[in-house]
Parts: sequence; structure tokens; C-alpha cells
Amino acid sequence: MFTDRTALQSREYGSRGPLAARLAIYDYQQDRVDLPGLALEGLSATTGRVLDAGCGLGTYVDRIRTERTDLHVVPLDLSAGMAAEVVADVQRLPLADGSVDAALAMHMLYHVPDIEAAAGELRRVVRPGGVLLVSTNGAADKVELDALWCAAVEDLTGRPTTAPAGDDRFTLDDGDLLRTAFDEVTVRVFDRETLVPDVEPVLAFVDSLRGLGEELLPPGVAWDDFLGAARARVADEVARTGHWRLTSQVGVFTCR
Repeated sequence: MFTDRTALQSREYGSRGPLAARLAIYDYQQDRVDLPGLALEGLSATTGRVLDAGCGLGTYVDRIRTERTDLHVVPLDLSAGMAAEVVADVQRLPLADGSVDAALAMHMLYHVPDIEAAAGELRRVVRPGGVLLVSTNGAADKVELDALWCAAVEDLTGRPTTAPAGDDRFTLDDGDLLRTAFDEVTVRVFDRETLVPDVEPVLAFVDSLRGLGEELLPPGVAWDDFLGAARARVADEVARTGHWRLTSQVGVFTCR
């Protein structure tokens, strides 16, 4: 489901709302990691054309266009509902060989069915000497979200369950998938805590995953019932501790 092209283009990223709700929770991240700032740092020696593959809401595009007016940024996404100027699949980029000076693939490769093919395509379009920046999460990221899923489902069914597979298809441990196409791959890792003092931002985050998660609930469990059980769990933790804690582990690969 995490790579289902129809779900990604319609239910999950067909409009900006779910992704915006998901990103909003990081307003509560302690010592917040400035990913667009890290992208700008990685592009400090770049001139010319930059491809943003999987541009999403245009967060990186907007920041680069504001702070590096000398760069020409090309926003590309699989979904027309995002801030894309080019709608295309990263596994088959509609760009000529060596046609960009740098590329970004920020928190998107875990949605790609063939990650090695995507890395090969990004290598093909980035000119020799150019750079690819890739961000993703670590294996320790958002473990509390999986625990919340399991607890809420068990509260409703009385049976233990396992959380559905998610962005663990491509984590900070999977740099070898990039090394199939790039000679030099390095990574910077940042460990943080996200402490949310209210229930609603957590529920908005969980509900933003409906397009990918609803079909993975056990038979007979409705999404609204699942949200209700999750709400009770989150409310209990906020009442006990003053916040709902989410482990954040994020990193950026630099590929040449």
C-alpha cells in the first residue's frame, strides 16, 4: 500500500491537506531539524538547475527560490495535487541525461516501488560532478506511532496485531541502495524528540494517514472507531505525562 500509485496520487497526495497535517506535528519537535536549511547547505556549491523530485507542498522549492535566486528549481511530483510543475514518476524521469546540476529526493524514496531504478534515474539526469540530496527517516523514527496503531486496534478487537509496513522500505540504514548508482554517499543523522502537549495535533497526524492505512485495518474495524481508540490512548498519555512523545530520527544523504 505504501507504494500504491493510485493511493498516492489520489487518497494520500491528491490534495495538500493530509501532508500539511502530517508535517504540522513537527512544530513541536525539540530543537527542530531545518531540512530545507540542510538542503540549501548541500547546494551551496551548486549553480544552475536543481530538480526537486517528489516536491510535495513545495517547501524546499519555496525556500530555495527565496534564498538562492540564482538557481532554477524544477518541482516534480507523481501527484498533480502537489506543487509540481512537472508531473512524472521518478522511476522514469522526463529529463535528458546530465540536464540538472543537482537534485533533491526528500522523504519520498520509500514510496517508490523500485528504489534502485529511481537512484539510477537520478544519477542519469544529474550531470557529472553534480550532487543528489536524499532525506529519509531512521529505523528508530516514530516507533510510538506503530505502538499507538497496535494498541488502538487491540483495544477494539481484543487481539494483538502488528503495525502495517510504512516508510521502513527506505531508512537511513539503506544507503547501499544509493551506492548502486553513486560512487560517494555520506549521511548526517539527527535524533530529536517531538513532544505534543495536546491531543488534536496527534489525531490530525494519524488521520492524515487514512489514505494509506484504512484498508489495512482488520475486517470490521472502521476508521472512525480506530481514531476514537487512538484518541483515548493519546489523551491518557497527555494527562499522565503532559505530552505525547514521538521519537524523531532523520537524516540526509549526500550523493556524488
